[in-house]
Amino acid sequence: MYKLKELFLMFILAFVSMITYAQSLTVTGKVLDSEGYEVIGGSVVVKGAAGVGTVTDLDGKYTLKVNDASKDVLVFSYVGMTSQEVKVNNQSVINVTLQADAVLLEDVVVIGYAAVPRRDLTGSVTSVSSKELSKVPVSDVTQALAGRMAGVMVQQSEGTPGASISVRVRGGISITQSNEPLYIIDGFPSEDGMSTLDPAEIETIDVLKDASATAIYGARGANGVVVITTKNGSKSGGKATVTFDSYVGVKKIANKLDVLNAGEFARLDYERTLWRMGTGDSGADGMTKWEERYGKFSDLASIYNGRKGIDWQDETLGRNAITQNYRVGVSGKTEKMNYSLAYSYYNEEGAMVYSGSKKHNISFNMNHEINKWLTVNSRISYDQMRVEGMGTSEGGDRFNKMQHILQYRPTVGIMGVDEDLLYGEDPLLADDNGNVMQNPLISAAEELNDREWRTFQANGGATIKLLKGLSFRSTVGMRYQTRRNDVFYGDESITGKRSSIQGSITNLENMLNLRHLFQQIFLRSFHHRVSPDSPFNDLDDLFRFVIQGPFFLESTFPVYPSEDSPVDAQQLQAMEEDTSLQIIRLAEV
Repeated sequence: MYKLKELFLMFILAFVSMITYAQSLTVTGKVLDSEGYEVIGGSVVVKGAAGVGTVTDLDGKYTLKVNDASKDVLVFSYVGMTSQEVKVNNQSVINVTLQADAVLLEDVVVIGYAAVPRRDLTGSVTSVSSKELSKVPVSDVTQALAGRMAGVMVQQSEGTPGASISVRVRGGISITQSNEPLYIIDGFPSEDGMSTLDPAEIETIDVLKDASATAIYGARGANGVVVITTKNGSKSGGKATVTFDSYVGVKKIANKLDVLNAGEFARLDYERTLWRMGTGDSGADGMTKWEERYGKFSDLASIYNGRKGIDWQDETLGRNAITQNYRVGVSGKTEKMNYSLAYSYYNEEGAMVYSGSKKHNISFNMNHEINKWLTVNSRISYDQMRVEGMGTSEGGDRFNKMQHILQYRPTVGIMGVDEDLLYGEDPLLADDNGNVMQNPLISAAEELNDREWRTFQANGGATIKLLKGLSFRSTVGMRYQTRRNDVFYGDESITGKRSSIQGSITNLENMLNLRHLFQQIFLRSFHHRVSPDSPFNDLDDLFRFVIQGPFFLESTFPVYPSEDSPVDAQQLQAMEEDTSLQIIRLAEV
């Protein structure tokens, strides 16, 4: 009986050993790319098994032990290539060829004369998609670019709503002229940057950073070019889609500057009084007046111990500012037409009291393929933005609001409670004619600076497909903008008291800008897609000029190296002799 049990146990152990031997397996192989070269440093891991993997050597070879040769799956990956999964299936040798990741290569990038795949680009271009932009809730799309594009620097002058935002693509090139890049929205230059755009209607933003931008846009592209493409309809066909997006946020300043409390300010004012008495700026009764205001110096510890005083940063910048955004849109797509209609409302309270901004935006986009050779598109938008508040940097050095917030006295002394300073004019400064300091709360309430912009833009274009790889496009657009700036200084404003002007109203109305870009030849001759003998291969024959007459015309003509040129020297000379027109040659590229 004992021997029978022993034999049975040996049989079980042998069977388990055979199963273990069958499950574990050492796999070797070689990893190559699509051109047959060895992939050095490629990753080979067992799917679902943490920490089980290896990398390929200088010859692209690898060795890896798997625990279950019948079920384990190997994952091969490398930067810039598509990952590949291979089931071991008891194979001891597995060779793999990885293919290049075509996702990035097939991305379409919008440049001056066409939209081309990224693999065909020869210049320096960075892009950001609408998915990335939607992660940051901002009123101005320019703010969302910060930290998202290499070589693009975004700076805001201050945190006030509507504050100017500067973009530097190549740093500061000029010390006397603007260093802002050229903004192109759906093919048309924008004088307002991206401030009139609703962030949700942007499809992509492409930034042309190198000198090739000047070959497309002339001297205006010397500081770089920001090309914005807006959405023109639903990507999914079928019925119209109605969407509603909204968010509500709260913002509060994260850090404050350390300022003096009540006791520290009293000691500082004591030393200042002694200094003024020594220089003769204060009378003989200077110290007597100081003691009447703050008490005796020996009693300062008992008077102001634990007395916090007024922190003017909390009073003026410490509120919880609420931001709201609402957007409703209708978009759709038929067999030959895309369309999109949207309205958005943005309301932002500034951190500074009595400041904020409101923005309304209505936009309509349409793209219609009339037939196989003709496509038309249009974009119409209306934007109304209102910014309220004087801001913290207004007033120069002496009347600067931030300076008053940091320097205004935090305590009223022994003549009352510190909260008395929050209401009305400071009695200490009431009779001081040379004083420019003022209660920051009164300054913010009594000094109004309301700015409003209303912008209407309409663009349209038509594209005619002449030949395969060759198209003709004509576009026309207009822009109309009014600006209003209301400035008012109330009775308690220190600026109003020291000036005979209580306020002003400024209205600006931009003249009608009509831009007509016509006879543009879009040529996509990359990798010999057009025969080498084609006269359109040489893109250096483009000649750009501007015609300034009763309205603004901007045109780009291709000058062919043949007698069939649509603009020859005689025509240009005739136009130059016409006194009603001005010919300004911007660039010959």
